[in-house]
Amino acid sequence: MHYRGPLGTLSALSAWLLVVWLLASCSSTPPSETGPQGEELLSREAVEARIKSLVDEARASQSPQRERYLLEAADLLVDQQEFDWARNLLSSIDSRQLDPVAFRLHTELLGTLALDEGSYYLAERILTNPRLEQQWSEMSPEREIALRELRAQLFNRTGQVIASVKERIQLDSLLAEEISATENREALWQGLMSLSREELETASDEAEERQLQGWLSLAAISKNNQANLERQQSRIDQWQSDWPDHPANRHLPNDLQLLRKMIEQQPRQIALLLPEEGTLARAADAVRDGFLAAYYRSQQEQSRVPQIRQYNTSGDTDILDLYEQAIAEGADLIIGPLDKEKVQRLYEQPDLPIPVLTLNYIDAPMDQERPEAPEGLYQFGLAAEDEARQVARRAYQEGRRNAMILAPDRNWSSRSAQAFTEEWRALGGEISIDSQFSGTDDYSSIIQQALLIDQSQARRQAVTRLLGSYLEFEPRRRQDIDMIFLMAEPGQGRQIRPTLAFHYAGDLPVYATSHIYTGEQDTKSNRDLNGIRFNTLPWLLGNHFEEKATLAEHANAPAIYGRLHALGVDAYRLYPRLPQLEQVEDARLYGATGALRMRPGSRIERELVWARFQGGEALPLVTVTPRMDTQEEQDNEELQPPGAR
Repeated sequence: MHYRGPLGTLSALSAWLLVVWLLASCSSTPPSETGPQGEELLSREAVEARIKSLVDEARASQSPQRERYLLEAADLLVDQQEFDWARNLLSSIDSRQLDPVAFRLHTELLGTLALDEGSYYLAERILTNPRLEQQWSEMSPEREIALRELRAQLFNRTGQVIASVKERIQLDSLLAEEISATENREALWQGLMSLSREELETASDEAEERQLQGWLSLAAISKNNQANLERQQSRIDQWQSDWPDHPANRHLPNDLQLLRKMIEQQPRQIALLLPEEGTLARAADAVRDGFLAAYYRSQQEQSRVPQIRQYNTSGDTDILDLYEQAIAEGADLIIGPLDKEKVQRLYEQPDLPIPVLTLNYIDAPMDQERPEAPEGLYQFGLAAEDEARQVARRAYQEGRRNAMILAPDRNWSSRSAQAFTEEWRALGGEISIDSQFSGTDDYSSIIQQALLIDQSQARRQAVTRLLGSYLEFEPRRRQDIDMIFLMAEPGQGRQIRPTLAFHYAGDLPVYATSHIYTGEQDTKSNRDLNGIRFNTLPWLLGNHFEEKATLAEHANAPAIYGRLHALGVDAYRLYPRLPQLEQVEDARLYGATGALRMRPGSRIERELVWARFQGGEALPLVTVTPRMDTQEEQDNEELQPPGAR
């Protein structure tokens, strides 16, 4: 078991706590599970004094009184978020010797710390201890609520969504306060909605508990009708009739409560602002094709559809003039523009009387605070920065801590690298090397320099000159990195991945953004990408989008435009749900480009799905894996340089 230690000068409090490292334990006097009654809130100084007193008492006491003092001190430290020192106290206690009440408190505190630092494997060992499983009927409601909340969070973060939902169903029967119960049901709902259609169907087939079956049925209705508000409302009405006694019937999830109002307030006329000539014309064509494919699909389903009027934003067209023209011609909502400069013009306006859903984001230095967006402006697009931040979070959850960045020397990748770096360091990770490549000829030399292979070879040459004879020698790469963040297109990735293996880095996990995969099934070529984990658009990984058939029939576009087709599809699906995303913080639209949610400043953020190349195929990934699994070991084995196996 690994614990973080202190760095730098010890505070007076830390010095007092240091002595507990030497304390051993045998048994315990049980603390109360309900906590002190009527105790006043203490100042930080009073809390520190209390902790000091408890440590003094522990030093002077024998077991089991000693453990009682240590647990009380650790409990106070967790409340004060002094996690390192709380961990040190708890690690000095042998939980096997504790009585049931003290054991449960110890489990809660240690589980909290493991979950906080992202040690999910350790947290699961603590919170699923067989001894704990035998004690649910014996513990107080307060302790059971705390432990089940920890388990629900743990299971959700590690992809065990149904296990998390089951914990929250148990919590629902324990929570007396309506606010807490509502928050718990919302967390349960968002967990279910993170599952794919196939996962919901499988879970429904396997579910035995009546309440779980009801939740799964409601989630499937919501997930399968994201593109049609009226049909979604109709199916929910039927569900409420079929499940009159279900908890969700009495309190529908917040996002579903808004459906009727959204149906009534749908725009009657939409202005679509896209260029028809110039450098963005082909990209705009792909977005338009996706948008109209979703529109025609809605018509076929007899859904209420608005009138669409198209406006050309090419060249020096003044976007503000077009905006005013669209309003004058009856637009209730404007979608576009695609050009960043024109988005910036709208962003600079003091107010926008008719709402605008842009198809790109403004450019702003990441180290500067963005000015507040005008009311009515919603930014949506394919921001590579969002993908980079999600890579950082995923890799950190999977236990990586020291990253190497490999990216092309381009503007978008520089912004992505900066976004990854800021998120990674905020999480607690380190960047060991940030390397850029400009063309196909410099992959090997840049990777060799980044991995310090050239220094290893130079040491060999120096030793050879010193000894005057040839030495058997295998170069060694640097050992201070445990992952690589790669930004590359498929052709680049197919050369870079084997080059990493050639330079003795085939065992390093590689994480990439969606640019590594266009959606084309090319098993033979993609074998060179085996083992790479990447986030991607659901549109590129799944075939359940009916708009794909419409596009295949009417738009003969290369696979590279698939991402822009998805952007157009989601622009059409997104516009009626803007009030839902704006009013319900955790609400999401599960679309073609990802799970869409609204962030501060009315900025739509995409949460992508995860996949990994295996046998040349892009296969979905669900669970966060704190350890490298067998298949990844096999993929990396295929990429080892000769003599390294």
